[in-house]
Amino acid sequence: MPGIGHRRDGWPNRDLNVGAIIALSPALSADKKAVYNSWGPGKYDPRYNLDGKNTPLLIPPAYGLADVKNETYTAEGPISYWNAYVAVTQMGGLGNFSDPKLGINVKHSPDLVTSKLPALRAYQYSLVPPPPPAGTIDRVMAERGGVLFDRTCASCHVGGSGTDNNAGTLHAPADTGVDAAYAARTVSKAYRTTPLRALWQHAPYFHDGSAATLADVVAHYNTVRTLNLTAQQQRDLVEYLKSR
Repeated sequence: MPGIGHRRDGWPNRDLNVGAIIALSPALSADKKAVYNSWGPGKYDPRYNLDGKNTPLLIPPAYGLADVKNETYTAEGPISYWNAYVAVTQMGGLGNFSDPKLGINVKHSPDLVTSKLPALRAYQYSLVPPPPPAGTIDRVMAERGGVLFDRTCASCHVGGSGTDNNAGTLHAPADTGVDAAYAARTVSKAYRTTPLRALWQHAPYFHDGSAATLADVVAHYNTVRTLNLTAQQQRDLVEYLKSR
């Protein structure tokens, strides 16, 4: 409708307070309502209803997945795995989902979910990252930042996918200085390298939203990875990341 806006397919909704919506259910105890209300906008815990632990994650973008193997922060499985997991264990879809490592084995007859998953994945693969708005990137700074990126970041954020997880690599939380609480709830106890896609669009950053800006991300790695970047080099690297 005129005046309402435009479709933003695949953009993560960082304003949507999923927990507050769930907490409206009269079927929940006061303790569970408090947990759901603690998440805040743009976050969701996809395991809370299974293990009772509470470390909500940022809702990730669904665009730019065509070159990405595993679309979870901890790389449990391919994108089709995640779609099935969400449909059956989170949304109550009448389908089948099994993961012995997590102790999950849900079956329904008939299975109304599995046949829908290939079309959903194809749709997701068709969504490309949105380019940065015109005039928002300083190209000279971004070019200098690209050189720095290749020197300091490209060993993990590799190739067109922007993640070394396509080759199966995972990283212990201590390696990157991020909070380990969510990884501890998984089998691998580790995180994948997050693909870099339209970073200008979906602040905050890291799996838990602990970095409010790209400048915070760069400052974090400058310390944790001892990159020894000057203030200007950090600004150049931020400018390059905004262009990704």
